[in-house]
Amino acid sequence: MRPRYAKVVLMTSSKRILLWIGSLENTAEFRHVTTAIQKSVKLWQLPTVDAALHAVANSDPEPLVICLSETHPGQVHSDEILRLTSRWPLSKIVVVGSCLADGQRRSGPLLNGVLTVPWHDLSSRIIVWLHRLKSGQPSSLADAASFRREERWLVDATTTNAPHTVLDYVTQVRVTVAASTDTTAEAVSELVTAAGGLVEQTITGKPPIQDTADVVIWDLHDSPEFQLEWIRLLTCQNPRRIIALLCSFPRSDTAQAAMAAGATVVLGRPTDGEALRGVLLLAETALSATS
Repeated sequence: MRPRYAKVVLMTSSKRILLWIGSLENTAEFRHVTTAIQKSVKLWQLPTVDAALHAVANSDPEPLVICLSETHPGQVHSDEILRLTSRWPLSKIVVVGSCLADGQRRSGPLLNGVLTVPWHDLSSRIIVWLHRLKSGQPSSLADAASFRREERWLVDATTTNAPHTVLDYVTQVRVTVAASTDTTAEAVSELVTAAGGLVEQTITGKPPIQDTADVVIWDLHDSPEFQLEWIRLLTCQNPRRIIALLCSFPRSDTAQAAMAAGATVVLGRPTDGEALRGVLLLAETALSATS
């Protein structure tokens, strides 16, 4: 018998639908990200592929994206992808990995035809997916699933002629980039520029409290938990400022602590260009709402 809540969730919202397959009970990262993405999409969550396939009816809308959550590498299998593709041929399928599966993205995709997204980048990348879908521009959802991060950057660079066309606005958000070393700060600045941001200054060390930029992108040498007080000071000085933290192997507990202190988003390193673009779009939307 088909669960009643599935019908209610699907039919009562005009938002795009994201089908999340997997349990949320035992993985804090997945609870964190599903809470965040519900601001942008309507979430439909079911525990297994079988449950998802049995819960739908022919009259239900097609999900924009199907996210298969993976708590460890090798948990998602090709036959599950084929079954989902047969049922929803127009939906894009991505695998979302937890902390334990994060190393998979560093060595390349393991499943043919599937984009792998780390949990901490998903909410920012959904912002870009929805924006580009509305504007008719391509996103990573249309890329070959075998693309590595560097190849996606190359595609973006060759299909986007001017930085502000990424944001669809004449103006660009002003960005301060901070990092622990000169080399890292310069590298992140180049990535932000490629993503469409206007880097006003590059700082080696902590970002200044009295900074006037719309966005602070801070590449942390250590865990966010060691910089919570500085994050609070940045937030108190300008509560509307977007603060994006970059760190290696983010965990849900440190990400939640950083966001409680005032950070807007915590992204992983190596940094994904689409995730950075989502941060810039978020800032541009906030600026437009206050202008």
